[in-house]
Formats: sequence, C-alpha cells, structure tokens
Amino acid sequence: MINLSAGDNAPDFQATDLNGTTIQLSSYAGKKTLLCFFRFASCPLCTVRFTQLLQKYPEYKESGLEIIAVFESSPDYIRKYISHNNQIPFPVIGDLEGRIYKLYNVKKSFLGMMLGMFRIFKMIKGMSTPGFKMGKPDGSVHRVPADFLIDPLLTIEKSYYGSDIGDHIPLKSIDDFISNKTINI
Repeated sequence: MINLSAGDNAPDFQATDLNGTTIQLSSYAGKKTLLCFFRFASCPLCTVRFTQLLQKYPEYKESGLEIIAVFESSPDYIRKYISHNNQIPFPVIGDLEGRIYKLYNVKKSFLGMMLGMFRIFKMIKGMSTPGFKMGKPDGSVHRVPADFLIDPLLTIEKSYYGSDIGDHIPLKSIDDFISNKTINI
C-alpha cells in the first residue's frame, strides 16, 4: 500500500473510543482534525507526545481543531496506562488488531525502532511523566507513529509518517494548520 499524502481523501473509519462512543471520521466533516497514530499505551515516547497534546488541547479546541488518537493497544490496556483519571478530552481508540493502521498505511519498522532508541532524553522524560507506568507492550514494538492533518472536507492536508518510534509531526505544523499557514516540515 502506498503512503497517503496531501490531497488524498482521508479514509473513513468507524470505531469505539474508550468511553464507548462510536467515532466515525466522516462525522468530523466541517472541522479541522488531527488524527494521531501512536504505538502501544505504555510507550514512554508516546507518553511525551500524548501529554503535549493534552496540555495544548484547550488551545487547539478553542481554535477549532479536533483530535482523534489511536493506540495499538486494547482499550483496557489504554485505560490502565494513559487514563489520566479518565479526563482525556478527545477520543482515544484502541486498535490492537491494526485495522485503522492498515487504512492509513502506518508501518512497522525494525530500523525505526532501533533509531528511536537514540531518543534517550525523550524516553527518560516520558518515563518521568506524572502518571506514566512501565508495562509490557501489548502492541508491536516495531510500530512507527504517524499523524494526519485533515481539512474540513476530509482531505488530508498533511501526512507525517514518523522516521522512528518517537517521531511525530512538529507542534508548529499543527499550529500552522490551525492558522491556515503553509505547513512546513
């Protein structure tokens, strides 16, 4: 399968989030959306990015941006490792089978896993994040994150396939997307 890129239609999906709410991408028509694919819920590198999104979410929400997060973990595992006292203000989907990952061609990479190990300071930061718990991965350790900025017409404005297990779209690119600036990466 080929990587999705700017101008492609965002593949529609339907899934149940941690709260039992049915999430369907097509219901986000008319809104700007950030679709984030993480690794498994106890990944320290993912914890850093997830915490950044939680911190920035009030600003993003006020600017009209919606966020949907997908983890390659079971819902119970996600609740155990990133529940943040059940105060996650945006949908989080558990996709242990990788169905949505396949729709978006989110890859696994042994090299990406190895390169991510050089993000030692980010890993330490993740492991020292309040609420972080170490745990055995329930998803693939080779999964590499990906992020998609989706416009109100459900067209991908920017796809970002990480180069390693700790690589996500820069926050500045999200800010540029919100403010209708050209997205540079």
